[in-house]
Amino acid sequence: MPHFFGNSFSLVHSKQISFWMLYTCLAMVLCGCHLGDEPLKLHPLFSDHMVLQQEADVNLWGTGTPRDSVFVEAEWGQVSSGQIDSKGVWSLSLPTPKHGGPYTLAFSSTDQRIVLKDVLVGEVWFASGQSNMEWPMSARIINGKQEVKNASNPKIRMFNMPRNLDGVSIEKASWKTTTPENAKHFSAVAYFFAREINRVLNIPVGIVNSSWGGTRVEAWISLDKLMKNPLSQDKASQIFQKGGLEALKEKIAQQNKKIEAANREFVGSENYPLPKNIKEWLNLSLEDQIYTDPFFDDNYWTQYPLEGKDDSSFTFEKVFESDSFSENGVLWIRKYFDVKDPDQNFKFIANGGIDDLDYTYINGKLVGKSMACCIEREYKIPKGLLKKTGNVLAIRIVDNIGEGGFLGKAFIQSEKEQIRVDNGPLKFKHIAFSLDSHFQKHEFSYDDLIANKDRLNSFIKKGKLIQDPNAYSALFESMIKPLIPYTFKGFLWYQGESNVDNPQQYKSFLTSLVENWRAQWGDQLPFYFVQIAPCGTYEDYEKSYELREAQRKALDINNTSMVVTSDIGEVDNIHPANKQEVGLRLANIALNKNYGQKEIVPSGPLYKGLSIQGQTLILYFEELGSGLYAPKELSEFELAGMDGKFYPATAKIIENSVQLISKKVKAPIQARYGWANYFDATLFNIEGLPASSFQTEKK
Repeated sequence: MPHFFGNSFSLVHSKQISFWMLYTCLAMVLCGCHLGDEPLKLHPLFSDHMVLQQEADVNLWGTGTPRDSVFVEAEWGQVSSGQIDSKGVWSLSLPTPKHGGPYTLAFSSTDQRIVLKDVLVGEVWFASGQSNMEWPMSARIINGKQEVKNASNPKIRMFNMPRNLDGVSIEKASWKTTTPENAKHFSAVAYFFAREINRVLNIPVGIVNSSWGGTRVEAWISLDKLMKNPLSQDKASQIFQKGGLEALKEKIAQQNKKIEAANREFVGSENYPLPKNIKEWLNLSLEDQIYTDPFFDDNYWTQYPLEGKDDSSFTFEKVFESDSFSENGVLWIRKYFDVKDPDQNFKFIANGGIDDLDYTYINGKLVGKSMACCIEREYKIPKGLLKKTGNVLAIRIVDNIGEGGFLGKAFIQSEKEQIRVDNGPLKFKHIAFSLDSHFQKHEFSYDDLIANKDRLNSFIKKGKLIQDPNAYSALFESMIKPLIPYTFKGFLWYQGESNVDNPQQYKSFLTSLVENWRAQWGDQLPFYFVQIAPCGTYEDYEKSYELREAQRKALDINNTSMVVTSDIGEVDNIHPANKQEVGLRLANIALNKNYGQKEIVPSGPLYKGLSIQGQTLILYFEELGSGLYAPKELSEFELAGMDGKFYPATAKIIENSVQLISKKVKAPIQARYGWANYFDATLFNIEGLPASSFQTEKK
C-alpha cells in the first residue's frame, strides 16, 4: 500500500476474530501512556451507510493519539491493525469480500470504539467535473419529479463532497442512501450511472461525487503536475516559487484591500467581502433588510412588466446593458399580490430556479433561501402569514456570473389557487456590484446605472477572487486531495464547457489530469468521460466543436472511453435535461469494459481513417456496433480541397463506411462532421449511439 500518511508501519491481517482480545490487550500494554490524549476519529468518508469496493484491500484512515494502536474489525470476518504515527495520523488496509451486506465495521483504539452500521460492499466509482456532473436530481431533468419520487434503493448510496475551498466543510458530509429526499441532492448523471450498474448486476453501488459548476480542468490538477506540463509550467512554477497557493492568496488579499478602499471612496458607500463558503453565503448580510419590510416605500423603484408566458424570466441581462457592472451583483425585487383564501396551505414556487442565490421573504418573513443555479424553488409559506390583500413578496437575488435572476415561471400556490408572480408589474432595485473580491454597495438609481455605464466601468475596479475555484490546483487541494486514497473502481468525468476558450490545450491538460489522479491513487484506474453536448446560443461557448475534438483525441490515453452526447444537446441550454441517457451510456461503458457484459455496445461510431477515390472521400469508423445507421438523411458533413475551404457534402452509408461528395470540391482532401457549436446528429450505429463530431487531418 502506498505510504500516504507519514511514517509507515506494519499491518496485521487475520481472519480469526478470536485474536481481537489479544490485539486489544497488547495495545493497552504498549500504548497505555498515551491514553486519552486525542480522540479516535475517522475520515468523514467512513460513516454509516458507506460502500466499500468489493474484493480489494480498501484504504481506511483517520486521526488519534500519537503512537496508540488502531484496530478494525469487519463483520465479514477480517481484522487489521496498525499504529498511529507521531503526527496523530493512522491508516490501514482491509480486505473486502465479494459484494454483500449490510455489515458493521468497528474501529478501536486503546480506550475508544467506533462502530459503523449499514456498511455495504460493492462497486464504488468517483464522479467529478463541472455543472453537468454536479447537476442534481432536483434540477431540470427529463421527468425529474417522477424520477425523484421513485428514487428508493437501499443498494445505491452517494457521498457528496461539499463545494469548499476551506478544507473544513467535508467534516459535516456523510454517505446517504437513496431515498426521494436524499436523491434530490444526488448528481443526476452519477445516480443514473449507479442505477443501471445496480439494475444489471444486482450489487451495491457507491458514488463519491466531487464536482463544481463552472470550473476549468486546470483547477483539478495538482500544482506539481501542472509544473511538468509545458502549457502551465511557467505559471505553476511562479505560484510554487512564491510560496504556493496560500502565499498567493495573501498577496491577492493585500491588493484587494487597496482596490476596495478606492471603490468605497469613489462610490461613497460601504463594501463587503465575498463569503468564503456556502454557510457564509446563506447568511450574507449587506445591511439591506429594510427592503423586506412590507411597508417599505418602493415608489421610486423601477417597474418591470412581466407577461406570464411559459418562458417567463426576469434577469439582470434583460434590464441592464451588456458589459456593465450592473449585469451582476445584488438586486431586490418586490411584488404585491392578493389571495382569496389565506387559510389555505400556500407555497412559493419558481419553476426554473433563481440564479445564483435567493433570499425570499413574504410580508417581511424569510420563507426560504437557496444557493443553486437552475434548481426549482419550493418554499412553504407559514400559516397565518398571508392576508387577503396587500401581500408583499420581496426577494434578494445575488448573481456573480452569467445569466442571473428568475429563469422561468413563478407562483404563489395552494391546492385551490395560483397567483402568477411572473405576470404583471414588479419593482426592482440594484443595490450592489459583484466585484470578485467584494460586493460594492451603491445608491445609484436605474437611470444612473444606464446613463453612467462607461464612467462606472472606468473608475470601479474588480478585485481578484481569494477563494477562486478556478485557480491552478485549487480544487485538487480542496476537492480531490481529501479523498485520497479511498478505494475506487474507476473515475467518471464530465467537464469541458469552461475550457472552450483554450480547446487546443485541453487534450494536454486532460492527459495531465488522468495521469495525476492515477498516480495519486497508485493504480491505472479506468477513466470514462462525457463529451460536451452541442449548444448554440452562448457567446462564451464559441468553438465548442474544437473542445469536443480535443476530447475525442484524448481517447488515445490508455484505459479511457467517451460518452458522445451529440444527439441530446439543446440549442439554448448548456445543461441538457436528458441526464438519464448520459448516465446510462457511462454505465454501458463500464458494464462492457469492467463487468464482462460484452454484448453491450459501449460507444457510438468514432472516426478512424479515410481514403480518396477521385471526387469521393470515404470515411471509416470504429465502434460500429452492429453497423452504421442513419435514422434520417445524413447531414452535417463537409468537404474541403487544397484551399482549406469547407462546403456541404452529400453523404451515403455504403458497407459501414460513409462516402462524401460535393460539386464544389473536385479534389477533396479533408472532411468534417458536426463542426458547429450546435448541430443535429444524423450518424449513429444500429444500437442508437451517436457518432462523435470530428475533423480529419489534411492528407
